Amino acid sequence: MKLIKRLIAVVFIITLLSASAGCYMISAQKMRRVKGTYKLTHYTYTPQHERKEGYTPKTTNYVEDEAYRYEDYLVVTGEGRGYYVHKSATEPAYVKEITLSYEYNSEDSSKVDYVIYNDSVTVNSDSGTNRLGVTKNNLGYSKPAFDYTELFTKRPMRSEYISVHWERVSSDTDLAFVEKELGALKYYEYNAFSVRGVYQRSASWNIESGEVQNDPYQYYYYVIDPVKNALKATVYYALKETPTQQVKQEITLESLAEDWSSISLGGDTWAKEPWAASYTNDNEGIRSTLNFTSSDISEENIQALIASWLPVEE
Repeated sequence: MKLIKRLIAVVFIITLLSASAGCYMISAQKMRRVKGTYKLTHYTYTPQHERKEGYTPKTTNYVEDEAYRYEDYLVVTGEGRGYYVHKSATEPAYVKEITLSYEYNSEDSSKVDYVIYNDSVTVNSDSGTNRLGVTKNNLGYSKPAFDYTELFTKRPMRSEYISVHWERVSSDTDLAFVEKELGALKYYEYNAFSVRGVYQRSASWNIESGEVQNDPYQYYYYVIDPVKNALKATVYYALKETPTQQVKQEITLESLAEDWSSISLGGDTWAKEPWAASYTNDNEGIRSTLNFTSSDISEENIQALIASWLPVEE
């Protein structure tokens, strides 16, 4: 009986792994036909859910839904570096440098089967939406849903569904076409993009004794926006004595290392932790930490984060 259960579990895991690899019909193309600028024309996602009568899961359409309205472009250069441009209902257009790699056809090595892209956050991902199948003038990824029953709960389930489609709109391998469509773009160099985000400053502590220091702040957030030639950082905080009186102030931002492992904020030096998305500052035996909180640097998002720290009115 135990052996049968183990076999069922193995089959189930294999099924999950096979589905996660994705399924997209490809038609290998010469590199000269793969290079160019692609526009995101379709991106839908349906989460994993229980199959039950009367229930329809929400499918998100990132291109058409009013809350998202993605207008994204992928520039495939045919080399190891390229560009990803993102614009949404809540964010102005920006471009980030990405890495590119290519999987060639096993029968005809002059043709490309897949284009793989990564930014400095995903780094080396070679699956999912980062691995796009090639067809004539198109790139895409599809992860079809499948039905299954949970082993122990016996609940009837359906796996997540993802469908992504990119259409080649120009042969340009630079940003010329996109800039005509969207105008001037905020530009993030490859390493800088991974630093972009909202960070929360935690209570400081004594490095030797471990004693937590008295924290006078109700909240303290940094918004780091490392745009090329326009580095910007903003702090938002309030004192515990006056929790509803928000202070917002722009401070200087400087990269002290090419890989952004060390930065200066308002003149204070912060070092990136190698095992976490955070920075630390040591000063006279006292350590402070900035913890990465969100990649959404919009004013709406920072105010939503701050709202959770405000006292509840009775």
